[in-house]
Amino acid sequence: MGLLDSFDIFELLGFGEATGLELLFAASALVGGILFLLWFALMMIGGVAADIFEGLLGMEGVGDLGADASFKALTFQGLMAFMMFFGLGGLYVLKTPSGTASIAVLVGALTGTASMYATGKLFSLFVSLQADGTTETSDAIGSKGQTYLKIPQGGVGQVTVEVNGVQRTYNAKSHDDAEIDTGDFIEVVGMMGNILVVKRA
Repeated sequence: MGLLDSFDIFELLGFGEATGLELLFAASALVGGILFLLWFALMMIGGVAADIFEGLLGMEGVGDLGADASFKALTFQGLMAFMMFFGLGGLYVLKTPSGTASIAVLVGALTGTASMYATGKLFSLFVSLQADGTTETSDAIGSKGQTYLKIPQGGVGQVTVEVNGVQRTYNAKSHDDAEIDTGDFIEVVGMMGNILVVKRA
């Protein structure tokens, strides 16, 4: 317990004798950096970050790629980047021989704003790339392919069709509820929700 009582993270990082402004910059860089790394690590796991931050911050829909959700996630990521680079930029100026408090705050604000803008642009690019790669199920109407899993009478099977130059597999049912065997050639004639309606080609 005595070891924990004497533990000081700022002392550990070399800021034991720091002034109030240096502590502000150090805390900003530390908090922003930890949150940014945590966000990145959770995103690498896959979708975990969205669920966690939705619960902690009440940011419903962060995992979706709608415009509103993108703005919310972008705001949080931008805030993390701003805090991190505001702290780093301000500390760098304060550590130079001619650095003053006013210049440090100005440089910190400029670097923080630039990083927030760059993060926003990068995030928007990722969203647009993911959006460009998606294919609407309705694009499959009129396409031809084969039955991948037999469509039973009145039931649902699976078909593979070429949509926008890419072979894709979809759930499908027969337009007249007739059975279609595996390997039969089919044509997509409609949709029922996310299920394709097909007929023998």
